[in-house]
Amino acid sequence: MVGLGQPANPGHRGAPVAPDPLGAGCQCSTGKLWLAVAQCAYSVKYGAYTPATLFAGARLVWPGCGCRYFITMNMSGFQQRVKQAKAENLWLLAGLALAFTPHFFRLSLLVILPSIILLCWRLLFELRYLALPSRTVRWLLTFAGIFATWIAFGTLMGRQAGVGLLVIMLCLKLMEMNAQRDVGVVIGLGFFVVITVFLFDQSIFMGIYMLLVVTLLVTALIAFSRDQSVIPQWANLQKAGIILAQALPLALLLFFLFPRIPGPLWSLPTDGAGAGTGLSDSMSPGNISQLSDNDSVAFRVQFDTALPPPQKRYWRGPVFTQFDGRTWSGPYPQRLKNHLSIDSHYQVSGEPSLYTVTLEPHQRRWLFALDLPAIIPADSHLSADYEIIANHPVRQLVRYSMRSFTNYQLAKNDLPDISLYLQLPTESGPRARKLAQQLRQNAADDADFVQIILNYIAEQPFYYTRQPPLLLDDPVDEFLFDRRRGFCEHYASAFVFLMRAAGVPARVVTGYQGGEMNPQSDYFIVRQSDAHAWTEVWLREKGWRRIDPTAVIPAGRIENQQDLARILPEMAETGATPSWLKKIGRQLNFGWDRINHAWNQWVVNYNTQRQQDFLSQILANVGFGNIDWQEMISLLVAGMTLVMAVVAVYLLRPWNRRNQDPAQVAYGRFCQRLSRHGMQRQPTEGPLDFARRAGQQYPQRARDISRITALYERQRYSPYPTHKNLQQLQHAVRNFTL
Repeated sequence: MVGLGQPANPGHRGAPVAPDPLGAGCQCSTGKLWLAVAQCAYSVKYGAYTPATLFAGARLVWPGCGCRYFITMNMSGFQQRVKQAKAENLWLLAGLALAFTPHFFRLSLLVILPSIILLCWRLLFELRYLALPSRTVRWLLTFAGIFATWIAFGTLMGRQAGVGLLVIMLCLKLMEMNAQRDVGVVIGLGFFVVITVFLFDQSIFMGIYMLLVVTLLVTALIAFSRDQSVIPQWANLQKAGIILAQALPLALLLFFLFPRIPGPLWSLPTDGAGAGTGLSDSMSPGNISQLSDNDSVAFRVQFDTALPPPQKRYWRGPVFTQFDGRTWSGPYPQRLKNHLSIDSHYQVSGEPSLYTVTLEPHQRRWLFALDLPAIIPADSHLSADYEIIANHPVRQLVRYSMRSFTNYQLAKNDLPDISLYLQLPTESGPRARKLAQQLRQNAADDADFVQIILNYIAEQPFYYTRQPPLLLDDPVDEFLFDRRRGFCEHYASAFVFLMRAAGVPARVVTGYQGGEMNPQSDYFIVRQSDAHAWTEVWLREKGWRRIDPTAVIPAGRIENQQDLARILPEMAETGATPSWLKKIGRQLNFGWDRINHAWNQWVVNYNTQRQQDFLSQILANVGFGNIDWQEMISLLVAGMTLVMAVVAVYLLRPWNRRNQDPAQVAYGRFCQRLSRHGMQRQPTEGPLDFARRAGQQYPQRARDISRITALYERQRYSPYPTHKNLQQLQHAVRNFTL
């Protein structure tokens, strides 16, 4: 190859200059673009990338490296390359990049990095910096992508592995996207990637974000099917918005009326246990205190009956019976197998609380209910310790209806395995054992001993704090005799230890206590910061009794006054009044939570039962009763027909001139102005004949008439109409007067 020098006056056909020599000593001057092409076949294969398409200042050189071509450039050259790139491909790459972004936070680097590199490779190809790889290289990259996915996940099945393979294969498809069919396939797969995002995240934020991605993909589809030489790029985005807005009524109708099949349409292999949130399946000092500053929602509750009093708002969760000196846990393999009948193990009094729980995913199997549940949700069972355990981990939003009694008494009969609730490690807590034995001598019975321990906690300088000190060797002894500062798990652990050391069966119960009503709606919010631990003690002739040792701590020894409302409900009103800024922040938080709750109720959890209730309520309001599946399908067909008829009338509106060619609209306005002065165009008269006759009638405007006619014919009949020409035509018609 040779170096082509820049003409002295490139904008006006300047004379060519002598070619520059090429070699090791050749230097790049400022403002010039260096372009190296190794194979002439590349320009033949990909069409427009020939020397004739290079803008002023470009030079062709022979590359000295193994890449197809190398480039350095200035900003003006970059802007020109962006203008010359295919708009539909840029829209497509932008949409795919945004669609991949949520997956990049959950996939392995072995999948993320190759995908980003391939996306950037295609972008550089569109900007004419790199060539696409050969077929051999593409095959090698394909096998490498499959192998990387296998190494990253250990399988090609499952949500993460399947999505990772889809992402990297779609990026590889970009390396051979040349034909129209390839573009259509890539756009279709892009929509499929959007669907896979909701396998992991179904929040309202992600819904809005994916709507933006869909808009970009539809824009790419529109740009691919339209002549980009005459239509500005933002017009494609506007058209995509109009199309999506037109499709919205039909989409809503299908969403709310299309019959829902109980259960999932397909089963996906699980990816194993994910990172759990909230309460754990064990309890060590500091576990629950870590949640004290976590204000994320654990679950929401809608009560159909009166709200129980604050001192009764205990939401039962995992129960722990085994202690190794530091950590409390439960016999979960046996517990998951043992199913307890709920109708013969406790006595109740008073009216039950009826409510519906919307539980956030926490990756574990616990279902929470007011202590004590009277019914069991579907796909769950009751353990021997009165825990509600789901048959599968809660990996997505779960909604279930409950009935609980807050006034109850558990079974009075003897414990079947009393040793389970008396177990203590041999070497743990020698000082605590001695204290329990001393105080036990002063107690008349087990109930009296419980009260003695509670009085001991209330009278001794124990403090309730969210930042408890670190307990090292013997947590129970260090807490009771040295630190005396702790969170609820410290008090529950020490209390159960003292009970067992004195021969009283006891266990640790974890869950949530309290919550708050959303003042902007009718539901109750329980947050992770409401996580709590309490105890249950078994008393002869009385059965299991709930004992909360933190409830006896005086208000003056609760370091964080925000905990007063939960620990001592009667002291909730004595706290400091929040500032106006905090009040505004709380109201905004409640408003946003209300939106999230509505999204969960009407979108994420819109199941078969919800659909039946919704449609039955609507039909009842208009005078109809319950409906069956056949009536629902008939209603769906009628609604779709109505919506499609309205959309068809809107799309076919012949009275709207925007359906016509804008050039024809402008020319029609020009003819109307002439007709108002007696110059009527005949039905069989062409634009040139009409212009000639109008010019003879109005010789003083003949030049303007000829110019408007020429602009119209160029825009209407030229194979390459331009937006600039259309603007000139519209401007000339607006300024035309007689």
